[in-house]
Order: sequence, then C-alpha cells, then structure tokens
Amino acid sequence: MQTQSTASLPHIDYPISPCDKLNYMNDEINNYLPNNRLLNEENETPLFNGSSITLNQAVHKLVSFFNDFNINKRAVIQLLRIIKIFLPKPNRLPTTWKGIMKVLGRVSTSRTTFLCSACLQQCQRSRYGTKSCRNERCSVKNRTMKSNDIVELVHLDIRTQVQSILLRNQLLLNRKELYPMADICYGEFYCNKSNVTTNRITFIVHIDGSLLIKSSKQSMWPCFASIVELPPPIRDYQKNIVLLSLWTSRVKPDPDVFLHETIEELKLLINNGTSIFINGQEYVISFGTQYFISDLPAKALFCKTINFNGYSACTECHSTGMFSDFTNYLYGTI
Repeated sequence: MQTQSTASLPHIDYPISPCDKLNYMNDEINNYLPNNRLLNEENETPLFNGSSITLNQAVHKLVSFFNDFNINKRAVIQLLRIIKIFLPKPNRLPTTWKGIMKVLGRVSTSRTTFLCSACLQQCQRSRYGTKSCRNERCSVKNRTMKSNDIVELVHLDIRTQVQSILLRNQLLLNRKELYPMADICYGEFYCNKSNVTTNRITFIVHIDGSLLIKSSKQSMWPCFASIVELPPPIRDYQKNIVLLSLWTSRVKPDPDVFLHETIEELKLLINNGTSIFINGQEYVISFGTQYFISDLPAKALFCKTINFNGYSACTECHSTGMFSDFTNYLYGTI
C-alpha cells in the first residue's frame, strides 16, 4: 500500500518563457501548424467552374448530412463517387476520406495496419482494396484474404489526445481539494517522481479483451491509459481516457506486435517530453507511467507468463503450485 504524503500535487504551471529551452524532439505530429491562409484560399474556390457554391461549403453540407443520418465511412465514399459523376467536369469534390479531412482542415490522429493472422506480417493491398500476404514462409501466401483472416491494428496519436483532454479539464487541474487522501497522487512512489518536474502527465495503462461477434469469434483488445493528474472519478470518464491502440482479430494479440508502436511513442514522450498548447499558451510537459492494470488472463498474455491457474503462475515468487483434486457438486446434492 502506498504511504500518504503531504507533497503538493503536480499541476500545469504558468506559461514558459520564450527563452526557455524545450526539452523535447520535434516529430511529424509535434506543433505542426498548417498554412491556414493557403488552405482557406484553396477551399474557397468554386466546386466547379461557374458554381455558386464553394468547395468548403459543399463538403461541410455533405458531412453534416452524413452525420445526421449516421452514414458509415464506406457508404460516404461510394456516395461521393456517385455525386462526382453527375457534377460538371472538371470538379473538385473529394472522393477519399483523406481528401474530406483536408478540406475540413483536420488531420487523422490514427494509423491502421492490416496484418496476416497466420504470420502477423503486414498485408499488401491491391488497387481494388483486397488484401493478401506476401510472406514466402506463410501458409496463406498470395491468397486473397477474408476479413476473418486479417488482424486490424490501429494506433492512435497520444499527444493529440492528451492535449484535448487537458483543454477540456483545465479548470480541474491543480485542484488539490478534489483528490481523496487515499488517491494515487499521495503515494510515496508518485510523490518521489512528481517532485522532479512540475508539468507532469502520468499514465495508468490498462488492457482488456472483448468478444465482438460470436459467430465469427472476432474479438477486440483495446489498450487504454488513464491520466493520474485528473481527480477521480473524472479520470475514469470515457471522454478522458486515452486510447493508445486497438487489436481486432480472431486470434489473440501478440504483445510484441500489438504494443510495439505504442511503447516506442511512450518512450519518446517519456525521454524527451513534449509541449502542448492550452488557450494559445505553450507548456512543457513530461510523461511517465505509474502501473499496468488488467484481469488475470490478460496479465498472463501480455506478461508472457503461465495462466493464473497453472503451475508456477505466481509473478511475485518462484514457488510451484499444487494440483487440487476436488470434485464438483451440483447445488441440489449439497
């Protein structure tokens, strides 16, 4: 059990001085601000020559319609292709999801990779959208793969999610009275870590699996993270949970494949930190992890140990369990 301490809680401090050195490395998702002027000029062009409606207006009206009637992404793309056929040529209507997001001025914060469920190598996509495995050692190489034979691995950008969560909950930061005395923030381990820096974000990582469709035996394994610096129970609200990655397949995840990209991004953030913007002000943030939570089957899977009810299953010692030869009784016979 963690011991209590009266050390002050970490909080988002005052904005940094422009002369302060930012202790983080630039990457493709860090502090990238597009040229809004050029983007707006491009979107304000007519949908086609002689059109009274601009490209921006057309896309916003269509996206609003898609949202109102809950149309899925695949149907959206097909519908846009049909509409484009009936418009005068040439026209500027986008027919891909990436093109729609570009017009709306948004950047996708997720990356999806399709793997072969037999060898866990990345599938190759044809021009028609079909997927096949090109691994020469795989038992299903060069075959057109069905959805049940594919692993869908989704990785989401951590920094963008953290910035959105902190922006929504900025009034709850640095509110010591909201934390119960038995909370993680008063533990000795946390207090020793948090004294190193002021602006700190600490993750509690948790993983679980859930069956999606019984007939196909498809299951989803999400990897989440809670932010310790948010007071309970707000840190456990769905909108305040950071989604790190997703594994959807008939096969159980391989920890090395599933968590590789997530671990690399977490290591980059922990070692170098980052900077985020809240209400136009820049803050230097450091990252850390507190602990990992899962049920016993998931713990055995991701820690690569024997299942909880097997021999030598204890992760705290080297003792070997004993077999218990018990008999099951029906309730009516007891």
